[in-house]
Amino acid sequence: MRIRVILLSLTIFATLGLTPGAAAGQESGLSFLELGVDAAAAGMGDAHVAIADGAFSTFWNPAGLAHTGSNEAALSHHIWVGDLRTYALAGRFRSGKNSGVGLAFTATSSGDLELRERPGPSEGNFEVQYLSIGASFGRRIGPARIGATGRYISEEIFTESASGYGIDFGAQMDVLGDAVQVGGAVHNIGKMNELNSVATKLPTTARIGIAVQPFQVLALEDDFTVVNATIVAELSHLFPDDRSRVHVGLAVDALDMLTFRAGFITNDALRNGTFGLGLHYGLLVFDYALVLFDSGFAGPGHILTLSYAW
Repeated sequence: MRIRVILLSLTIFATLGLTPGAAAGQESGLSFLELGVDAAAAGMGDAHVAIADGAFSTFWNPAGLAHTGSNEAALSHHIWVGDLRTYALAGRFRSGKNSGVGLAFTATSSGDLELRERPGPSEGNFEVQYLSIGASFGRRIGPARIGATGRYISEEIFTESASGYGIDFGAQMDVLGDAVQVGGAVHNIGKMNELNSVATKLPTTARIGIAVQPFQVLALEDDFTVVNATIVAELSHLFPDDRSRVHVGLAVDALDMLTFRAGFITNDALRNGTFGLGLHYGLLVFDYALVLFDSGFAGPGHILTLSYAW
């Protein structure tokens, strides 16, 4: 079949796990569902399940939608390997005193890829596309927060397409005030329809993490926070591949204007170290992340995120 020949030629997508499992040599595909969607999380090595509280909580942990009482809208742009691009849009909205709802849209595109059925000249171009549309709900119960996300997923490769659904569940809790936060989530429980007679397995993943604030520097006169540091450690496990990763991230907020971030990920096929910078200007926040790739890949990757809270 032509589609099978095409899939075997998608080296970049196979490395990222974005092709169906048979082509990637792995049990799962659709790894755009597990790659970080925003620069703040990416800059901390994707260690975010315990501290997610913004619009992109819909991705990391829907329980975070109940963390604050404000609304937020955010958009993000990923520049990955080659012409691979991801675009994400998310919103968080108040829903009563103790609840929040979220909406999210994510699209990943390969750009033009050359079509070949056999060695020789290209027979034209085609594009690989993935889409996810989701809705989330989070609620506070005492010091704890719980949440859930449901999403529609579609994939299109050449003339073949398939769709399916995924469900996430998450929880967070503040310990010792807000000095320690813990969180956990299970992502991508669901199934896909067949794509050329084979259904792509969703990257079902469990995450558990803890965040601590080891120190703060306060102004003498008004207790204004001059510097605040947060360290996050997280363990994730991808069930179809039976693969675990450790994520560690550091964020240092300075003067409520700048945030410096760093992190790393172990046992990842593409990424290792990450760095990030956030700039706060009133209700607007601009975040940037630099994602270092393992040797042998064109890189690094870049993620740009703009968010607005009100």
